[in-house]
Parts: sequence; structure tokens; C-alpha cells
Amino acid sequence: MAAGDVVIVRTGQFTRDGLLFVVGTVTLDGANPTPIELSGYLASVDAAVVGMEGSVAPGADPTAVTSAVTGTLVNVYAWKVTTAGAAGNPDLIASANNARLVNFYAIGPAKVEKIT
Repeated sequence: MAAGDVVIVRTGQFTRDGLLFVVGTVTLDGANPTPIELSGYLASVDAAVVGMEGSVAPGADPTAVTSAVTGTLVNVYAWKVTTAGAAGNPDLIASANNARLVNFYAIGPAKVEKIT
């Protein structure tokens, strides 16, 4: 997978509430944030969860990933450690990693197709 590639692994619907969930992966693109555009599936994103893929400690770059949602876009932010913090305490700064695989789960109302 190339940096920035989004792979949708599964979608499903909660029929009672009419909500759709989308599960997939994205490889960080180094731009920070790495965008996941879900307008092909969801009318909006109500919530999203991201986490680094892997079975070993992540190391110093990236140390953590977070997300921010705007409409149907989930932005994935990667963070790395710097030792420039006060009294030698490490601070997190933006990472330019373009290889780490990130899993995501997003939920929201299903996109409604207009019939013309």
C-alpha cells in the first residue's frame, strides 16, 4: 500500500438506527493529517476511532495517532517524541511518517442516493 491509501475492509448497517459503520485502514501519508474521505459511504461522520496497527511497541515515530472529524472527513494526526520539552520532558510534535498503517472505525448516517 502506498502512503495515503485508504482500504475499506467492511461496512455494515445498524438497521434500527439507520447508521452505517465503515471499517478500514490507511497508511500515513507524511502530510499530517492523513485524510480519510468517507463521503461515498456516509452522509456525515458522527464518531471515529483510530489506532496504530501492529503487535510491537510503536517506537518514537509515530508515538501516537489521534483524529478529528469534519463532515465526512476523518483526519488522522500522527505524533512523535521530541526531547525539547521543559526540563528534558518529552513533548509530542507532528510526525512526517509515511509508512505506518492505521486502523479506523467510523459511524454515521448512511449516504442516501438520489434517484433521478
